[in-house]
Amino acid sequence: MHLYKIMIVDDEAEVRTAIAHIIDWKALGFEIAAEAENGVDALEKAEALDLDVVLTDIKMPFMDGLELGAELSRRKPGLKLIVFSGFDAFEYAQEAIKLNVVEYVLKPVNAAELTDVLGRVRGLLDDEIAQRRNIDQLNQVYQKSLPLLREKFLQELLRGPMDPREVAQQADRFGLTVREGRYKVVAVCSLSPGPERRPALSEELLPVSVEQMLSDACRDRCHREIYTSVSSILVVTAWDQEPVESLMRLLGEVCSESARVLGITVTAGIGRPCQKLEELYRSCAEAWAAVEYKAVVGGGKPIYIQDMERLERSPQEPENRLSRQLLSVVKFGSREQISALVHQLLADGGDDWSPQTRFIGVLGVLLPIIQQYNLGEEEMLGPRQEWLALLTQDAPVEDLRAWLLSVCLKMSGSMDQRRVSTAKRLVEEAERYIREHYQNSDLSVEKLCSHLHISQSYFSTIFKQETGRSYVQYLTDVRMEHAVELLRSTDDKTYLIAEKVGYDEPNYFSYVFKKRFGVTPSQFRK
Repeated sequence: MHLYKIMIVDDEAEVRTAIAHIIDWKALGFEIAAEAENGVDALEKAEALDLDVVLTDIKMPFMDGLELGAELSRRKPGLKLIVFSGFDAFEYAQEAIKLNVVEYVLKPVNAAELTDVLGRVRGLLDDEIAQRRNIDQLNQVYQKSLPLLREKFLQELLRGPMDPREVAQQADRFGLTVREGRYKVVAVCSLSPGPERRPALSEELLPVSVEQMLSDACRDRCHREIYTSVSSILVVTAWDQEPVESLMRLLGEVCSESARVLGITVTAGIGRPCQKLEELYRSCAEAWAAVEYKAVVGGGKPIYIQDMERLERSPQEPENRLSRQLLSVVKFGSREQISALVHQLLADGGDDWSPQTRFIGVLGVLLPIIQQYNLGEEEMLGPRQEWLALLTQDAPVEDLRAWLLSVCLKMSGSMDQRRVSTAKRLVEEAERYIREHYQNSDLSVEKLCSHLHISQSYFSTIFKQETGRSYVQYLTDVRMEHAVELLRSTDDKTYLIAEKVGYDEPNYFSYVFKKRFGVTPSQFRK
C-alpha cells in the first residue's frame, strides 16, 4: 500500500506529539516523514524530503504557517497544505484560501475531525494519481499530439543550423509559442525503468504521461514546445527572465513525480540558454550531452551541462557515429567498455581495410576530441615522433590496439580528474565566499550560485559531497563560530552580535545558538 508522506509543523512539542498519536496514520494512507518546530525549520526539511502534505499551525516564531504556506506553494506547487489554528479570525481563513490551503482546522484538534480532513486530502491525492494513470485520457492526449509537419520542423530546428529567415517563416506558420521570451533553452528527458518496481503504465503510454506532466509543470511558467519519442522527450522552452534555476526546479518536480506515480526514472539534460530560435540546435546538442552525465552523477534528476563542463563554450557535437561513440565511451565508460570498443574498432570487419587503415581512422577521430577538450596532445599521445612511427611502420595489430587503449584510458582519466578538480575548486570558492560574506543576512544559496554560475541543485550535491554538510549547516557553523569569538572577546550586546554575524532577528539568533550549544548567548558568556 502506497503511503503519502506528511510533515507536522508546530512550535509546541506536546502538540506535535499529540497529533502524531491520536491518528492511525497508516490506516488512513499516510506516514509521518518529519516534524518541525517553526516555519524556517519546516522549509529546510521540505527541501530535502519528497512530501505530499504539510500540516501546520499558523502562529509560530521566525516564520508563521501562512508565510510557510506561501513559500511552499512557490517552491512545491503540488504539495497539499492543511492549516490549523486557535485563532478563529476571518482574515486568517481568507489568507489561507489565497494560498490554496486545502483544509483549515480550528484548535483544539480532535481525532474524529482530523481523520475526516485527512480522508478528504487522501481523496484529492488519489484522484490526482488516478488522473495521471487514466489510460483513456492519456490515449486522447496521445491522439491530439502535434501534427506531423510541425513536429518535423521542430526536429529540423533542433538537429542543426537553419536559415534564420526560414526559421522565422516556419515558426510563424506553425505558431510556435517559443517565439516569445528573451531566453530559449532545450531540455531532453530520458526515460528508463525505475530501480524498485514495475512501471504503472504500458511502455507506449509512459512517454505520453510524462509529456502531460511536463506540459502541466510548464503552464503559467514559460512558453514551451514538447514532442515525444519512445524513450525520450524534447522540451523547448522560452522565458522572459534568466531560466536555468526555474527550469531545474520545474524538471526536478517532474523527475520526482515520474518516480512516485509511474515508477520510472526520468533524467533531464539541460543545454545552455540562447536568444535566437536558429541557435536552439546548440542548446539541444548540449542537453543530449548533459543526459549522458547520468553515468557520473546519477539519473532521476535534472543535469545542467554548464555544471558538468566548465567551459566558455561547449565542444561542438561530433558529426559522425564513430566520433560520438568514442567520445561517449571515453567520457563515461569503464575500463572494460573502453577496451571492448578499441578491440572492436581494430577488428576485421570483413572488408578490405587493414588494421593500419582502421588505426589511422580512429586516430583521426581522437585528435579533434583531444583538441576540443584541451587535454594536451603530447600528454595524451606521447612524443609526436613515436606515434607517427606507428602510422608509417607495419606494426602488429596488438601493438596498435595496446597504444590506442593506453591513449583512451589516459583521456578518460584526465576527464574524470578534471570533473573532480572542478568540483573541489567550486566548493573551495563557495567556502571562501561564505566566510567573506557571512555577515550579510540575505546571503542565500541563490545569491551564492549566481556568483559561481552553477545551478542550485548541482551545487547542493557537490557541496554536501565535499564538506559533509549542507549549505545552511555550513553557513550556520561559520556564523556560530564568529558569534562565539565575539561573545568571548567583546562586551557587545546580543542583538549587536546577532547583526554582526548575519541575523536580523535577535530572537532567532538566540534560538539557533541555544540549539547548537545548549545554552543562550548570555549564559554562554557568563
